[in-house]
Amino acid sequence: MRCYRRPAAHDTRTPRGAARDSRARWWRSLPRVLAVAALVGLLSSCGISATSGWHGDVPGLDHQKRTNFEAPFGPLYPADIAVLVAVSQAGYWEAPTSELIANESKNPKVKAVGAQLSKEHHALNMYNEAAAARLHVQLPLSATPQQEGWRKQIEAASGDERDRLYVQLTRAAHGSVYMKVATVRSTTQNDVVRSLAQVATEYVARHMALLESTGLANLDSLAVHSATDAEYQPTPTTAEWAFGGGVALAAAVGTLVVIRLASRQTEEATEDGVGIE
Repeated sequence: MRCYRRPAAHDTRTPRGAARDSRARWWRSLPRVLAVAALVGLLSSCGISATSGWHGDVPGLDHQKRTNFEAPFGPLYPADIAVLVAVSQAGYWEAPTSELIANESKNPKVKAVGAQLSKEHHALNMYNEAAAARLHVQLPLSATPQQEGWRKQIEAASGDERDRLYVQLTRAAHGSVYMKVATVRSTTQNDVVRSLAQVATEYVARHMALLESTGLANLDSLAVHSATDAEYQPTPTTAEWAFGGGVALAAAVGTLVVIRLASRQTEEATEDGVGIE
């Protein structure tokens, strides 16, 4: 017994028969084409999702779809804890910076604002710490690296430049925190968090008005733009769309190449045939 390769036969099909066979091959390959299309759609979504993200908490009730924690006084969600953390971190840099401005600024308006913010941040911190203790939430022990950078930037400046930096940076930071606190105030199911958010909303709103009253808050400081506390972005950026599309295109091309090579090998094996004598 020996194996032999059957010589390829001449194609004796009529044009109509060849066309019929071509259509049959197309229909056989349709499931693969549909699979590739579905894969492209899936990878496009995954590529965009992997590069984009929620910069801050999603407004409304969306944060309540995430895992919640059993706690006294009602369910405790990640967004609730984020408010406690944000208020704590804000106090770590804004209180000492405001105290510095109150002691050294030559601008009467800025000096008075610094004194009031320093005093009220200490009071708000005490209220926040009491709320965290009742909920058994551990607060951070320092500000964020970005906030520490703001504090050092203000300390390194002097005169009118220091006053300007103080007003603009703290006003921008307050705007970011206000968005978080106000959202949680309107959606939280925890009584302690609701009370804390109510107090924090009043403090932060008052501080924004005081900082704006100095006349040194410009358009940039009135917009929420900090890297760690940026506003919620409902759609991916252009760069995120481009990256996601690139990932999907590369995956689609690779998949098509693999399918084409496999299909060619199958056709060659069918045409050559392998027999056993």
